[in-house]
Amino acid sequence: MPQTAKTGNENINIDLASPPGWTYVGGDTVIGNVVRRSHVVTPDASVTLTLVGRVKTKITVKRNNGQLTSTSHYRGRWQLFSTSRETLFRGPLHLPEGSVNNPLTWPFSVEIPTRPSDRVLEGHCKEESYLPLDKEILAKNTLPASFFSSNRGWRTSSEGFVEYYLEAQLRYSRSGSFEVETATFPITIRHVPQAGTFIYELQSRLLAGRAKSQRLLPGMEHAELSLKQKTQKLFGSSKVPEFHYTVEVSWPYAIQLDNPMPVPIIISIKPASTSPEISDVVQKVQLNWVNMVIKSQTMVRAPGNLTPTYTHNHSHSSSHPIGLKKAFLRLESPVVFTTGKGNEPVDIGSMFGLLFHSNGSTVGGLRNTTYSGPSPDFITYNILHRNELELEVSLTVAEETKEFKISSGLKILAAE
Repeated sequence: MPQTAKTGNENINIDLASPPGWTYVGGDTVIGNVVRRSHVVTPDASVTLTLVGRVKTKITVKRNNGQLTSTSHYRGRWQLFSTSRETLFRGPLHLPEGSVNNPLTWPFSVEIPTRPSDRVLEGHCKEESYLPLDKEILAKNTLPASFFSSNRGWRTSSEGFVEYYLEAQLRYSRSGSFEVETATFPITIRHVPQAGTFIYELQSRLLAGRAKSQRLLPGMEHAELSLKQKTQKLFGSSKVPEFHYTVEVSWPYAIQLDNPMPVPIIISIKPASTSPEISDVVQKVQLNWVNMVIKSQTMVRAPGNLTPTYTHNHSHSSSHPIGLKKAFLRLESPVVFTTGKGNEPVDIGSMFGLLFHSNGSTVGGLRNTTYSGPSPDFITYNILHRNELELEVSLTVAEETKEFKISSGLKILAAE
């Protein structure tokens, strides 16, 4: 189930006026030319152009029944729209040989629809779709952005994509029959940005930490423990002081790609309780690192081959490391919290200038563009894509290191 590739040659090709990598939204206009560079002489020819938008999914299931192995393929196909085939030219053509530098050109201007066509719902049942098959709701929908995701599993594989492309056809008579030349050109549709000014709204989680060590005592911070002290510590003796603390981690419910404001990741440490012998001792809690990974999940849906209402579903995931942990290695001095005066929360995102882009992230002033995601959350008829955030925090108290792990949903919004 390949995506539509760019095709064309000297017989017919599509040249766009926009620069390479240009993206569009619904309502934009695509401008360009259909071009013929090879020799042609014909009394009757036509040049047409159409713009196609569609969503396709495929689920492959391998079954092993004893000595028999079978493979089933389930496909979901939704035609978002197909613009009326526009006739750019009709009549005779004459292009002499050797006219590569002086080709025939037919300019075009195609407006991208702002939403799927009403016909997108035809031939489908509600079991096939993540969206309601309702024309009133359809009228308020926007086009899903260009998208691709796939996964190959041992028993089940799946893929899904949203694609848009131009298709040009040159049809001409030759020796009593008609020849047809075709060229295609994929275009990229980006997500429609959220209306209004984006503001970070934070959620928080409290985590409990504990250190039990003689190194919590004054003057013992880096002492080598004796065998007796190690034994007491190993068996949890009441003679070994304890320090209980809470870690508050705050992070956004949602982030927006290409937003110039750093993503806030706020860490706060507060003492909870201590053993009597260290109740007046100021303790130090070192923040070793914070690791951040965005995990994307793509769910696809396809009807049964014989019974469309019997829907097949599959999900696959991908991970996008942000590189936050590596940034701590470049710090000249570690981040340290104290239980005394001056104990303030630390905004890791602001400290490292944490930014997200459509093709990577910026951490500590370094741009990482080694991956193509994560993609904003979206839902269309047979594809549902969403994201979640995984945070890990490493802390050291009295040379005892503890790691905390947090997972939560994270909505990723399109850039403005």
